[in-house]
This record gives sequence, structure tokens and C-alpha cells, in this order.
Amino acid sequence: MARGPDAALQGPLPGPSVFTPSLFAVIRGNIRTVTNDVESQESVISVSATRIHRQKFALFHPVGKYGKSAGSIRTLLRCGVKPGPGSFLFTGWLHFGEAWLSCAPRYKDFRHVYEEARQAHQNPCEVSLD
Repeated sequence: MARGPDAALQGPLPGPSVFTPSLFAVIRGNIRTVTNDVESQESVISVSATRIHRQKFALFHPVGKYGKSAGSIRTLLRCGVKPGPGSFLFTGWLHFGEAWLSCAPRYKDFRHVYEEARQAHQNPCEVSLD
């Protein structure tokens, strides 16, 4: 059985809103680990959050003595996510109670594109870039 946000693309929809995901979070952070599951064709990304811009549901929780937030996000295996250095801007969807990744540009690349769009007055929303 297909899982994740693409599940609706692989068969008839059982109802009008069963597979409708909702944007749940915009998180800046680092990839700690990536676990790949070939059988389910999914990857689970363990993320250490440095800034939570928006979180509709409490899926990222403070851990450790410094209280940094951490959580997990799922994505399709074909996306090829790998752990590595650098800060990313994660946006995700809640699907059947699980967090799913929709986009994760490097934060420095996001800042550059965001600033260009802001200067051209083409940003649909404002994000604090501290």
C-alpha cells in the first residue's frame, strides 16, 4: 500500500478530504541522521531545529540540557536526502499524523532567493531572517 502525500496519486480517493495534507511547519535546522526504508520507499530524517518559524502541531520538542528542539520528518526515498553539514529550511505537511517533507533548500540559498523576491516586492509572505 502506498503511503505518504503521494498515496492519493496511486488510487481512487475514498473521500473529499481524507488525503488532503495541511502545511504544519517551517523549521530551520540541521540534518542529524537519515534512515532509509527500501520496503516502504521512505526516508526518515532526524532534524535538530535551530529555529521554529511556524509549527501548527507540537512535533518538534525540546531535548537535552540546552532545550534545542528535535523531531523527525518523512520523505519519499526517491528524493535522495542525505545527512551533511549546513542549515536547511524545512517545510512540511502533516499526513495521517506524520510529518512529511515538502521542501528543504539550504538556508543560505533560501535567504538569497527570499531577499531578491522581497526587493522586487514579489514575496507572498514575510519570514523573520534573524
